[in-house]
Amino acid sequence: MHVHASDKKLTESGSAKFFVKSNGDTTVERQGILSEREVRIIREFIKDNYKDMYLKWNELSNNGFFGE
Repeated sequence: MHVHASDKKLTESGSAKFFVKSNGDTTVERQGILSEREVRIIREFIKDNYKDMYLKWNELSNNGFFGE
């Protein structure tokens, strides 16, 4: 599963891409123009909500978590 997070203008070039592991930890493929603080907040949000996010992801995708 992966998650995109964007800057306030919702631009593709400003967006970050996070791969989510089965324990909710993430690896950052691309940070975009987000600050380290913003990335940290997003990673914490993903960690807190990854199970619900995965259920929605599973409805839309045949892929599992990153690295599996």
